[in-house]
Amino acid sequence: MIDIGSGLSVVFDPQIMGLILLGLVIGVVIGAIPGLNVPLAVAITLPITFYLEPVGGIAMLVGIYKGGTYGGSISAVLINVPGVPASAATALDGYELTRQGKAGKALKMSLYASGFGALLSDLALIFFAVPVAVMALRIGPPENFALGLFALTLIAVLSQGNMLKGLISGLFGIFLASFGLDPLTGSYRLTFDVPQLTAGWTFIALIIGVFAIAEAIELAQKRASDVQKAEGVRLDSADHRLSGAEMRSVVPTLLRSGPLGVAIGAVPGLGSAIAAFFSYGVARSFSKKPEEYGKGSLEGIAAAESANNGVTSSTFIPLLTLGIPGDVITAIMLGAFMVHGLVPGPSLFQQHGDFVAALFVTMVVGTILLVVVARLGMRLFLQASRVPDRILFPIVVVLCFTGTYVATHNFFDMYATLGFGVLGFAMKRFGFPIAPLLIGFILGPLVEVGLRQSLYMSADSLAIFVTRPIPLLFLSMAVLTVFVVAWQEYRAGAATRRARREGEGQP
Repeated sequence: MIDIGSGLSVVFDPQIMGLILLGLVIGVVIGAIPGLNVPLAVAITLPITFYLEPVGGIAMLVGIYKGGTYGGSISAVLINVPGVPASAATALDGYELTRQGKAGKALKMSLYASGFGALLSDLALIFFAVPVAVMALRIGPPENFALGLFALTLIAVLSQGNMLKGLISGLFGIFLASFGLDPLTGSYRLTFDVPQLTAGWTFIALIIGVFAIAEAIELAQKRASDVQKAEGVRLDSADHRLSGAEMRSVVPTLLRSGPLGVAIGAVPGLGSAIAAFFSYGVARSFSKKPEEYGKGSLEGIAAAESANNGVTSSTFIPLLTLGIPGDVITAIMLGAFMVHGLVPGPSLFQQHGDFVAALFVTMVVGTILLVVVARLGMRLFLQASRVPDRILFPIVVVLCFTGTYVATHNFFDMYATLGFGVLGFAMKRFGFPIAPLLIGFILGPLVEVGLRQSLYMSADSLAIFVTRPIPLLFLSMAVLTVFVVAWQEYRAGAATRRARREGEGQP
């Protein structure tokens, strides 16, 4: 039995609180800078924690994890550059609100949804760690394939009204994900004898290119003027205020997306980017106003942020109970555990119950402090929206290329970023949506590896997908989703044709 009271007495020590705050500030700053991702920040900070007490060292890393996951939404909302991959879904609606002069509203929704998702994840870790970890163990290649395939059907949901272009965009994302080493055989494919392509295209280069560089090219093409508001931004003004009615309207979305993020985080290897896009697509399919998604929908921001922050504590569930890291960040943190003589697994709860209790309290305190720190700093964040575009975007472009190089240490990825920027600009110009491209790129490897491993397990028999309950459930949901979207597309097309005939005076 874990004594939470003992954890409270440890965590509320001024030194531990200071380390959590330091980690949060570092995480928010790193997360908001394109290219400087959270795993990089945790890896750099890891050696420092070796000289701290176990609770203090892990508390600092937890602060970086939570702060960095939220921090990516700041640049996503303000300048359309996701600071971390998980914030790419947030940029779809957050930046649109900024362009409408409602950056404060978008930032507040992002923060409160992040806090909700993170707190839900904390509570799941505290109360359901062992049962959820046992369920996560049942997730194998067939389940991963079915989940990935179901998530890919969300491309159809996000592309309603322009299904063909959405599908082309998604397939192109899957195609880009297939470059480099074959994940099972280790052989090269689609490298065209270019050594830099042996590792495939870098996701950092892709998201920075299709968002930031494409936006900069579009502004250069339009020769955007300097017209900006001269007065200071007031968070309590009508455009930046988040009303009670708006908060109530996203409650159903939060209650769906937060648990989805928690569940995805508990499955090793999926991660926050998949959680964000998966929840975004699900939220759109349930929304009463799906046409607003991608045009400044508060629901879209709430879905993405509650899901990607819902991952932050649930990734610790398999780590603490089974010794299996839930994502890259917890894999790095595993080193800190081992250095301090803490071996994750069932024995950790028995032999180091006080540490586990302190970790649980650290998670909750970190989430509360994140909301406080980010809210206090929001006025400073908003100043970026007042900088003229002709000044802001050259700085952003320089930061993007610098961040890409720092993250990959490869000049080739800088050229790739520019190429993806041209691709993103062309896609916007010809009406191809960006979200399906990213979804295909993220989910392509999951679906491919899951399918091939499943066929290997079953001696090439497809029956493995219908004889196991979880794959059967996800595949059924995928078929249902495709059917519903196709029917809606058919009805919308029929209505359009009918209206056109009536306008031309035809029977």
